[in-house]
Amino acid sequence: MAVKRGKLILGKGQTRFVKRRLLWLPQNDVVLEADFCPLPEILGGRLWIGLVVRQWNADIQALDIFQHVPTVNDLADLLARAMQGPLSDDGRGRAEAIYLRDNPEWEELFPHLRQLKIKVVVTEALPKWDEVVAKLIQYLQAWSSREGRHSVSKGELGYEDEMVDLKITAIMFPCHGRARKRAGGAEGANEL
Repeated sequence: MAVKRGKLILGKGQTRFVKRRLLWLPQNDVVLEADFCPLPEILGGRLWIGLVVRQWNADIQALDIFQHVPTVNDLADLLARAMQGPLSDDGRGRAEAIYLRDNPEWEELFPHLRQLKIKVVVTEALPKWDEVVAKLIQYLQAWSSREGRHSVSKGELGYEDEMVDLKITAIMFPCHGRARKRAGGAEGANEL
């Protein structure tokens, strides 16, 4: 369980999560899984990765790396990017459902997602998300080793350049979810 750290701020200038803009998008049958996790020490230690993936094929729809523990505003922004301009070739539009791990801080966003006619499912398991993030972290660790980096460190000169390199490398992560295997329902899910 996370501790509530901030109030949700929606609208222009604060986040990309502008309900009017999202309502203009077509509703599609895409189901998304979204979450955050800390990156290993070799990749900077206090960095977090946020990822939104399609449940049925594990395609990455949105990705970001944060220098702070992600907030509900970071989740709103990440979800908006996944729907407005996904990283995959298709999928632009409002998701049918979004699966999230239980975190009380996210609850503030749920009514806004429901207003957009997006079903919110709180679950213990995010199988496609876990699969993708494990492979992505392996990929980033291999990149870090090839580049001779010991970590992305705030104390080093060029920290901002290293962060940009890390983000670009994460975005360039080869899509591996092209197997198109349809995943069954996530276990332990609770629809809200």
